[in-house]
Amino acid sequence: MTQTTEVKQDNDDGIRPMISMSQVLKRIPLSRSTIERKVKEGTFPQSYPIAPMRVGFFLDEIVEWQRKLVEQAAAKAA
Repeated sequence: MTQTTEVKQDNDDGIRPMISMSQVLKRIPLSRSTIERKVKEGTFPQSYPIAPMRVGFFLDEIVEWQRKLVEQAAAKAA
């Protein structure tokens, strides 16, 4: 039953929502070049090509990156 609940929280059809680079830039106060660099370094969620000249990010991976950032900041403050 727990697995069914988790799937329904994401989406009933199991498809993970994606957001565009412009949507990422609205959520994360970094420049496009900094995000691209961090993706290459492996310190930011991977982008996926979804059309020519367009990439998408999985929303849940961006949210998880933000959560980890907050946890790391809290650990340093403690």
